[in-house]
Amino acid sequence: MADWNTLFYDKKSIEMAPEPEVVKFIELLAKEFSNEQEKKVWDLGCGAGRHSVVIGKMNCEVFISDHSAKAIELTKEKLDDNKIRYTEALSSMENYPWQEKEFLHGVLSWAVLQHNTLDKIVKSINCIYESLITGGYFLGTIKSTKADLYGKGQEIEKDTFILDVGKEDGVPHHYFDEEGIKQLFPDDQWEIVILAEQVVNYVSTVEKFWEINPFRYTTWCVLVKKRWEI
Repeated sequence: MADWNTLFYDKKSIEMAPEPEVVKFIELLAKEFSNEQEKKVWDLGCGAGRHSVVIGKMNCEVFISDHSAKAIELTKEKLDDNKIRYTEALSSMENYPWQEKEFLHGVLSWAVLQHNTLDKIVKSINCIYESLITGGYFLGTIKSTKADLYGKGQEIEKDTFILDVGKEDGVPHHYFDEEGIKQLFPDDQWEIVILAEQVVNYVSTVEKFWEINPFRYTTWCVLVKKRWEI
């Protein structure tokens, strides 16, 4: 059974290259909050820090959280090496880790939120909402019901499965259809700026292809904005 802290001790399980979407996200924040000298951005589920470093190098104050102590350690090493200022929290995604609320310009969570049951994912979105200033942005990805592994493993609730294959064996995965993903971001709280479903159809694969797969997986890509107060 996989354990996130153990996975971060295995270099084969660590993705190192940052996603280009993250750079565009920080550029968006720089444009939207041009009057702010320094943007504050939370990397929720920072992993080994591949995006935290990018955020810091693009002149943002970085906030990192993860429930893996090893992940926090790896991220801090990278940030320290690059002389980037940061605030850290060892915390699971559904628990609010900061003393202050409504102070962040942006929150990033890449391929993280899906690793939980639905109730805890909802709590995580609430934490994100509480952390953002009005007009702040969230960028994230989360599994689609069209993904290849949907339905694989033990179903512990509707659309949540504990995998029994791959490096994430034993880890819960929740998958969303279009209605479900929209319900995560209700209209009275969020403006959906972009909601895109990237569907990848693997026509032919070898056994256990995910261990060497260099390509993208089917996922929802979400860019939302916390609504202005009326």
